Amino acid sequence: MFSVQIDGRTVDTVDDDHESVTVEIGGNDTTYRCSSCGDALSETADGHWLGESSGADCPDDDPDGEETGGGHVPEAVPLSWCNHAGVTTDESEDSVTVHISLGDPRGAFTFTVRRVPDDADSVLAGRMLLHVPYPDETCGHRPLTPLHDGTYLIGN
Repeated sequence: MFSVQIDGRTVDTVDDDHESVTVEIGGNDTTYRCSSCGDALSETADGHWLGESSGADCPDDDPDGEETGGGHVPEAVPLSWCNHAGVTTDESEDSVTVHISLGDPRGAFTFTVRRVPDDADSVLAGRMLLHVPYPDETCGHRPLTPLHDGTYLIGN
């Protein structure tokens, strides 16, 4: 019914009868890694970084030329904040919904585009509607704070 792209490549959806496509994003047990050695990092209470296999010293950083190692250089792991993305179509509602989960146990953000039926008794008949998350939503995923029209800060 629709094509799917992951990492810029079109993915074969097996047949044309799909009502939904889901991508589970995994393999990232850490949100930071060292940009020098690539080791998974965790931050200590005092703001230093420890490598999963290398400890506090980065094996690829030798600031004084004495092979003592220097500190790790943290970088955020791409998409480590996202654990699920999906698209669902619903013919009975004439809608397409996008789901994005940020690892919050309360669920996922959803964005839906729906067409009002042509024969609806409304000035909106045949028009498209966009439903998006909003601040103070009763079943919100993470808190939203408006930055400007159409842009929100996610979380506290």
